[in-house]
Amino acid sequence: MSYLTTESNPRLYYQYDNFTAPCRDTPTMLLQHGFSRNSKFWYNWLPILGNELGILRPDMRGMGKSTVPINDYDPSLNMFTDDIIQILDELALPEIIFVGESFGGILGLALARRFPSRVGGLVLCNTPCRLPRRDRNIQGEDWDQTMAQGIGAWSTATINMRLDPIHSSQELKDWYIAEMDQTSSEIGRKLQTYLDTLDFRPYLKDITAHTLLLCGDTSPTSTLDQQKYMEENIPNCELVVYPNLGHGINSLYPDWCANQIRRFLTSHNI
Repeated sequence: MSYLTTESNPRLYYQYDNFTAPCRDTPTMLLQHGFSRNSKFWYNWLPILGNELGILRPDMRGMGKSTVPINDYDPSLNMFTDDIIQILDELALPEIIFVGESFGGILGLALARRFPSRVGGLVLCNTPCRLPRRDRNIQGEDWDQTMAQGIGAWSTATINMRLDPIHSSQELKDWYIAEMDQTSSEIGRKLQTYLDTLDFRPYLKDITAHTLLLCGDTSPTSTLDQQKYMEENIPNCELVVYPNLGHGINSLYPDWCANQIRRFLTSHNI
C-alpha cells in the first residue's frame, strides 16, 4: 500500500500488486471503484487476474484511505482524472488498461478523452453516461436528507440499486453497506450533487480507446437502452450483456467479467 500527497492537499491512497513473472513485461490494469466505495470492492478480482497483469487500485479523493479537507472538496471529472494521472506518473506507468465500475467508469471515459495516450483499453462495468432521472425520494425521504444521516443509511435504502437483489447474498449487502458508510456524508452529498449535473453523452464520440461495456440487462442505473446508446456513439465499442441481472456485475460475477476482458484484450492485441 502507498500514499501520494499532492500539492492541492489530498492524500491519495493506492495499492499496486504485481504477481506476474519477473521476466515478463506485463501491462497494468487500473481498477477504479464507484461512488462512495473504495479499492476493497475489487477484492475478488485480484486472485483471478493478479498473475496475468499488474493491478493498480486507487481510492478516489475523499473515499477509502484517500483523504481531503472537506472545505477543499469540489468534485469534478478533471479533479479525479488529475489524481489518477499523478499516481500513474508516480509509478512511471505510461499506459494502463482502465477498468471502472459505475461512476468509476465515467472517470475512465473522462481519462480516455483527456489523456488518450495513457489509456490502452477501456472496460466499463455498469457505467452510465448520464444518471437516469428518477424520483429522489426514498420511502418519503429526500436522498440528500437520507445521506445526511450517513452514507450507510442511504446505501441501506438503495442497496438493490447497487447490487442485484436476487443474485447477491445478505452478507455481501451488509459488507457493501458497511464499507460505503466509511465515506463521510459531507463527501457523499457533495459528490451526489455533482453527479446529478453530469452528462457525458456529448463527449462519447471523442473516445478513441477500444472500449468494452459489461452490464446486466436490468440495471436501474446503467440501463440497457443507455448502454446501447453508448455502444452506438463510442467509435470502437463493444457491448456484452449478462442476462437477467441488475447492477453490480463486477462484484457478483468477476470470473465472467475477467473472461470477457481476456477475450477483448486478445482480440484488439492490447
